[in-house]
Amino acid sequence: MEIQHTAVAVEDLERTKAFYEDGLGLAYAWDFHTDEGVHNYYVTGDKLDTWLQFVYDPEREDPVQPDGIVHLALLVDDLEEIFTGMVDRTGCTVVREPVTIEAADARAAFIEDPDGYEIELFEML
Repeated sequence: MEIQHTAVAVEDLERTKAFYEDGLGLAYAWDFHTDEGVHNYYVTGDKLDTWLQFVYDPEREDPVQPDGIVHLALLVDDLEEIFTGMVDRTGCTVVREPVTIEAADARAAFIEDPDGYEIELFEML
């Protein structure tokens, strides 16, 4: 058994695509629309069999609430470069500056995406 994808609701698909694709460098994988008009849009990293799915419903009346999701973790090669680049390019909210996590032999930083989801940028040492 493998985890294939995680789906999150988004309020503005174009803004979300810009953040994850242009900002973080994730790549478009595929997309489809349901009969109800909901747009399901998938991005991926280097491992092409794992996706992050954005669910955009143009008829949604309630604001997106990222309740229950603590964070989404993205494994990166150069934490400082990705973190600094994201803050400079997108002006995203910094939740936590880069820190070393000795117990995990890693470094991590936390930022917020346009819908308020917390993103952990994680680099193995």
